[in-house]
Amino acid sequence: MTAPEPPGDGDSGAPGAAGRRPILETGPRLAMCALLQGAEWVDFATVRELLGVSDPMVSKHSRTLETAGYLEVRKGAVGRRPKTWFRLTPTGRAALLSHLAWLTELRSAVDQAPGAQPSHPAAAEAAREAGDP
Repeated sequence: MTAPEPPGDGDSGAPGAAGRRPILETGPRLAMCALLQGAEWVDFATVRELLGVSDPMVSKHSRTLETAGYLEVRKGAVGRRPKTWFRLTPTGRAALLSHLAWLTELRSAVDQAPGAQPSHPAAAEAAREAGDP
């Protein structure tokens, strides 16, 4: 019997690479992408409030994601007040989905390791149905 193969690491972080995206392993960046994936444009203040981080943190992480080609930034004004909006690019959406798939594979590999206790209730149920202790 062989151990399950771990998911690929795709460590390049390049948009075309499959699997893991190290750039998304920083919590605020992953959370920002997850927030933006379900919306067309989201304003800076909403991102800051929903992530629970400071203005400089939003700026820092959005700049990193923008440089990687994952995020599009639009600046403008509402009345006389400057305003910034964000949205994921198609590359950013693909990277997020790929990274989430890699995390799912990683969790599955951990749950299937010899002697591992499934960490998710659904995984524990599946293990019981398969006759695993």
